[in-house]
Amino acid sequence: MKKRDVREEEVVTALIRKNHLTLLESFSHKYEPFESCAILIGKKNNNQFIVLEVIFMENEDKSEIRFTINEDKLFAVYKMAESFNLSVVGIYHTHPTKPFPSIIDIKYMEINPVPWIINSTITHEIKCYIYYEKDGIKEIELIVMD
Repeated sequence: MKKRDVREEEVVTALIRKNHLTLLESFSHKYEPFESCAILIGKKNNNQFIVLEVIFMENEDKSEIRFTINEDKLFAVYKMAESFNLSVVGIYHTHPTKPFPSIIDIKYMEINPVPWIINSTITHEIKCYIYYEKDGIKEIELIVMD
């Protein structure tokens, strides 16, 4: 996987369709109280990460406080995206607390420097973050399209 260089001075946004967000929220409710997760597939256009497909993933940990995606299944998603000339443009998961990256999230955000959408199952607030090599984690705008 090729690491991309994102500079803090760039305005980075993530775009997702309202129906995709609705599907993600429904999926999340189905697996409560466990954290749920999904891989977001799409295209990067300049500094916009555009979600075109949502791939629901199983939380191997079946945990309320962390998630793990099976490596083989994750690799298969990357290969499938590539076969359609698309990329992984985001990671979605839920938190049973406020929608802020955990220490474990931050570790994996460094490896997967794409937008991470975090949905709080308590407050129902959704936030989006990205990892900057120089400055760490920053919140970015999540644009919800009709």
